[in-house]
Formats: sequence, structure tokens, C-alpha cells
Amino acid sequence: MLSFPTTTRARVSSGKSLRLSRISDHNTGRMFIVPMDHSVTVGPLGGADHAEVTVRTLAGAGADAVILHRGRVRHVDPTAFAKTGLIVHLSAGTTRSMDTNAKVLVTGVEDAVRIGADAVSIHVNIGSPTERDQLADFGAVSRECERLGMPLLAMMYARGPLRADLPSDASELAHLAAIATDLGADVVKLDYCGDPDEMRRVVESCPIPICVAGGPSADAGDDRAIALGAEILGSGVAGLSFGRNVFEARDPFAVASALARLVHSPAPAIELESA
Repeated sequence: MLSFPTTTRARVSSGKSLRLSRISDHNTGRMFIVPMDHSVTVGPLGGADHAEVTVRTLAGAGADAVILHRGRVRHVDPTAFAKTGLIVHLSAGTTRSMDTNAKVLVTGVEDAVRIGADAVSIHVNIGSPTERDQLADFGAVSRECERLGMPLLAMMYARGPLRADLPSDASELAHLAAIATDLGADVVKLDYCGDPDEMRRVVESCPIPICVAGGPSADAGDDRAIALGAEILGSGVAGLSFGRNVFEARDPFAVASALARLVHSPAPAIELESA
């Protein structure tokens, strides 16, 4: 039986660690992800070449990864991923459904491995009538990710008929993060509670990296999207997952570049007041 020195063995990364390094900044460990899985939910995001053009734009702007559905990846030249990572989204639902909060698995982890993905993502709506099915899918995907060494990003939202359509507060977000952690996610995507101090409470409760969603396109325009990103990062989260605020911006490259710089800049040192 071959044996290896301890120092050599320590340098060998697991599949998950290696893939996670491809979708995060090497210096800060933080990540700027742009989800583009919306077309299943709401319809085309642009022309037939929208995905290819946008992926190339985001790669040039410094985005760490994009999220696409399996079939859409086939319409993007592989060279477009030379400077950005690929996360394949496994679940789907549409705005035309009788239950718009239902999400079902439409592909699996092995498919993502064959495609060449660096990670996979799932969407879970806690409070949906199909919550238990979505949690069961989460568990199954998590086990496959462990077996195949694939990082798992869990998009966790509180949505359903028994819940008012209001932003999640810190307590609710912390619960969603706890579910993601307990079921084996490597990264969790959450909404923003609207207050960086309250969001920091969520960060402090969660042992896995948190990426925060940008939500609908900022009505105030590109500058507001960038300001929102800066505000969110002030809470100490691990990164941003801004979709529509980026690809629907007046200048997607400028917004993505600004957000990438914010995410990848070292966190400023906190100056303590002298006693």
C-alpha cells in the first residue's frame, strides 16, 4: 500500500474545496454570483444569444460564477467560462403554475458533473404547501453532492399561503440558514432583511457562507443597485447573489464591475475606540 507524507496529504483538496475555490475570490474567499435561472420562471431574459453575451460580460467584469439551467448551458460557448464559474440550477417552477411556490427537481448532480459545473444550486420555499417535498429533494441532492464532491448552494426563502408577503426579518432568515446548514448546504442564499446590523445577527448564527440576494431590479437605477450591494456587504456576509439588478441594469458591465470590486476588496479593519 502506498503511503504519502502528511505534508503532501494536507495539500490535497477535496472535490468540494477545489470546486468552491473556483467560484470564490482567492484572496478574500468571498463570492459574487449572478443567477440567470429566471427564464424558466418568467420567460426569456433577452434574445437567443442573451446567455452567451451576458456570461462573457460578467466574466470580464469579475463575477465569480453564474447560475444557469442545464439546457441553457448548451447555448453558451465553453470558452465563456474560462474566467468565471458555472453553477447549474437543479430545481424549477413557473409563474404560470397554480402553486407558484412549488419547486421540483428537473435535473440531478450527476448531470451537472457531466456538464462541467463547479457547483449546483437548489431553490426551497419554506411555507409552501409542497415544503416537505422540497425538503426531501434538498436532502437527496445534499447526499449526492457529498458522494460526488460537488458544492451545494441552497436558495432559501420563506414563501407560502400562511405567510404575509413581507420581507423576512433576522429571526426568519436565521431559521432558513439553519435549515440549509442542517441539511448539508455549503453556501446559503438569503434575502436581505433591510438592516445591516440585523443581517449581521444572521451571519453570526450561521457556520456556512451566506450570499444575499439583490431582489427585483432597483427602481432607482444602477447606482442604487451598487449602493445596496455595499450596504449588504457591511453586514459581514460572504458575498452577493445579484441577478436582475445586474443583467437588467442600464449598464450591466459597469454594475457587475462595481459589485465585484466591492465583494473582492478586503474588509476594512474595525477601529476600536480608546477607553
